[in-house]
Parts: sequence; C-alpha cells; structure tokens
Amino acid sequence: MECSKSMNTVYLDGSKFEANANKHRFVWRPTIFHLRLCEKVTNLLRLMHLEKGLPEAGIIPSKIIMEKLADVDNVSPALIEGGQNTLAKMRRQLSGYLLKALEYEEKEAICGEHRNSYYKTDHDATATCLKEDYYSGLGSQMHAAYNAQIVVSNGFVVSYYVSQDRTAIRTLQPAMEQYYRWYGTYPERLCADAGYGSLANYEYCDQKGIKAFIKYGSWNREKTVRNPATYEYVDENTFQCLGESKEQRVEPPPNYRYKSNSAYFYVKDCSRCNFGLYCRRYLKNKSQNSRLFEIHPRYALLKQQARDLLLSPEAIEMRVNRSCQVEGVFGAIKQNMEYTRFHRRSRIG
Repeated sequence: MECSKSMNTVYLDGSKFEANANKHRFVWRPTIFHLRLCEKVTNLLRLMHLEKGLPEAGIIPSKIIMEKLADVDNVSPALIEGGQNTLAKMRRQLSGYLLKALEYEEKEAICGEHRNSYYKTDHDATATCLKEDYYSGLGSQMHAAYNAQIVVSNGFVVSYYVSQDRTAIRTLQPAMEQYYRWYGTYPERLCADAGYGSLANYEYCDQKGIKAFIKYGSWNREKTVRNPATYEYVDENTFQCLGESKEQRVEPPPNYRYKSNSAYFYVKDCSRCNFGLYCRRYLKNKSQNSRLFEIHPRYALLKQQARDLLLSPEAIEMRVNRSCQVEGVFGAIKQNMEYTRFHRRSRIG
C-alpha cells in the first residue's frame, strides 16, 4: 500500500534514552594518562640512548615502543649508569609501559573519534546526564545512554538514527543521510531547534538543496530583543554595527592571533553610539571608544539567511508544527508507552 502523503517537509529532534548497561561501569578516554605515559617513555629511552626517531610531541604509538624494546638488546651496558642490572631494570620498565600503551590504545579505539567514554558492558553506550535522574532528581549523575534522533513528517516517524553523541550538533548530517538511503532523495524543507544550528549543518543543507529552518544558539535572545545582534554582515568587505555605522574590512592588528577564515572590521568612534555599553559588555576595557570585530563571514551570512527564514510566516507555522509533531512523538514514547530505556545492548543487534 502506497502512502499519498508528501514527505517534502520533515521535522528533526532527538532525545536521550538510557542504555541497557550496568551502572557506574564506564571508562573514560585516557588521553591525559596516555600523554603522561609517553613522557615517561621518552625520558626512559633518552637514558637508554634510544630517543632517535621518536615524535617530538604527542602520543607515541605502541608500535614504536615495541621497536625500541627490541633495540634494547643492541644497547651496550657500558653506556648505562649502573651497568647490566640497570639496563635489565629499564627493559622491564619499558615492557610495562608497552602493556599500558596497548591498553590505552584499545580504550581510545573503542571510544572512537568523537567520544570520551564508553561502558564496560555496552561499548557503544556513552556516559551522559539525563533530564530525569532517579538518584538525585537533578540530572547530575552519569548514565549509559544513546542519543536517538527521529525524522517526522505529517505525524509519522519516517526515519531514525541512534547516535553516540552527547549533543545533537553532529547528528543532523547522519540522520539526513539515513533518510536519503531509505527514500533516495533529501527533503525539501527541514525544521530543527537550536541544538542543530552550526556552520557545518547550515553548509550541509545548502549543498543538499534543503531549505533549513534551523535556529542558531542566540536565536531566542535575539528574537526577544534581550540580546540583539551587534552587527549585520553586508558583503565581503562591508558590515554594519548596531549603531548604524558602516565599516570596511581591515587587516588584523600586529601581534594579533590571526585566523585564516576570519574577517576584521574596525569601528573607530563609538563615543556617540547609544549601544556602546551593550556592545562592549564583554570587553576588558569597557570605556574605550573603538571596537575591533572579528567575524566568520560564511557563518555570519548563513546565520542571517537562517534568521530571515525563521521570521517568515512559513517558518512560524513550521516551528509551531515542530513542537506538536516531533516532540509529541517523544512524549508518547516516554510518557504514554513508558519506554525510557533501551532493552538491547549495542547499536547493532
């Protein structure tokens, strides 16, 4: 049976579900401990005159440590203070470092690129705080959880994606790719909340031809005029500040930490501006009569496009619909069906 409803307009949202894993059995990514271990390995190899070929900084792979361990047999005891006994002790110590390095690498491989934790009984689950905490009620305790994303159209869940991310910002693209794999096309319109508003997501929707009604982080404060935007990006070389001053792009000042993807605009005289105190509220020197703006042109342009879309009548209708449709689905699942915890372990299976 075919569905006659169009799925050109979709709504995206996510919620965290507790995983079926033993509590308090999580493992943190051992990045700091791994770096400290590599410092110890470097110092030990210097004493053994085997420091040649080591990375200048960062983590030393276990493969290199293993090669250095094999080279210990070629070290003359006469070069080591203490002779053969000290050399044997150093070899045992390096063997211990190698085992520890292998352990750290295994944990980092399980965590993957974007995670800092996993659970012993469910390696795919991530340690995160849930909104409802049966320990303290404040959402302050770590739990094994998954971030479930759903795509809703016309009241139907048309796609889903189970993520290991603690936030929603990196889940939009895989959720849309899952939608594309199922239906062979991308939706024409997508509505999502501020948790998905980022440069990468705006550019992704622009490349895929998706009309993105996605809020950005400061949208609510700008909409209620509590914290209006301090500038408007006009074009590549011009911008307009809140005080109606139009400025041209300038070179970054000397000894400034220059970023290649940033643009700089200098407002020379702010003495007569009625918004001076508001504009300089985060600056160290609030009494100065000038201001240097550092902005990301591409992100500023995409944010302004998103703001124009979000203020249109079409977007207002979609934002009202999003609250009813996609958030209502999670309400039905968690409250009506009382499904707040996954019953299976791992994302596959």
